[in-house]
Amino acid sequence: MHALYEVLHHLVLELTMLLILLLELLGAGVIIYVGLVALIKFFTLKFCQSSTEIRIRFGRGIAMGLQFYLAAEILRLITIREYKDLAIVGAIIILHVIVSVLVSWEVHHSIKMIKEEEELDEKSGLLPKLNKSKQCDM
Repeated sequence: MHALYEVLHHLVLELTMLLILLLELLGAGVIIYVGLVALIKFFTLKFCQSSTEIRIRFGRGIAMGLQFYLAAEILRLITIREYKDLAIVGAIIILHVIVSVLVSWEVHHSIKMIKEEEELDEKSGLLPKLNKSKQCDM
């Protein structure tokens, strides 16, 4: 019975390590993909339009990638054997949460700014003029 327990324990640890690696790769893939898409869209603006929407999408993509990393760190808790490892993983989780909150705040702040700018444009009657002036002559 003890041998079966050891085999199952080893199997769970190996499966957990594989899932951790997969989640970390997914997180990196999401962040790289969103970064490349944001960079391409930024350069297609030709420096004549606002990049706020791109920043919002980029921030949301980073937040999603960080969620994959956070899931990997939570799974890493299964493999912990010493208090030192627990402190390291705990610190990493806290940093991930702080970064996720900051990115989320930035996205919500940008969305709020866009809404306020649109409301001011509508109140001032500049909205039709601004839409015409956003087109580039390049």
